[in-house]
Amino acid sequence: MNPMLSHLCAALLLAAPALVLTTSHGTEPPAEPASHASHDAHAAHAPGETPAEAEAPAVRWQADEPLARGMKRVRAATQALSHGAHGHLAADQVKAIAAELDAAVQDMIAQCRLEPEPDAALHPLLARVLQASALLADGEFDAAAMADLEAVLARYPVLFEDAAWSADHSDSA
Repeated sequence: MNPMLSHLCAALLLAAPALVLTTSHGTEPPAEPASHASHDAHAAHAPGETPAEAEAPAVRWQADEPLARGMKRVRAATQALSHGAHGHLAADQVKAIAAELDAAVQDMIAQCRLEPEPDAALHPLLARVLQASALLADGEFDAAAMADLEAVLARYPVLFEDAAWSADHSDSA
């Protein structure tokens, strides 16, 4: 990462708590949205800490291709992780799932082209996926990480219209 981008990310991480406090107390957020470098703030959330979930839009936002592809990867990794609840995954398999979750989020962040409002609604979901990935990185199955991932998978179609998500999900039912 270039030094300029590193400084921008650090500044955004330092400013994020102030923005959350400002927004949660009813005042208007800044008129100009931060650049997509603000996605790096996802990693700043402590495990177990979940930012306030955005209210579901009256009409779901359209998922773009990078988002749809990334969330499909998150769902596949979560399905693979579900075997860990029964002790059917070795530590290296759990680590590989954690790496896949992290890679899926990093790809979504790198390719994000969403408008500011759906982008902001997506942030808490991606933060939870990164938290779950961090909990699984040591190779141990973690029921809380699994629950967070399942919550993300349930919340995503409430916020976003993704025809492939619905079609894929009905095939597996």
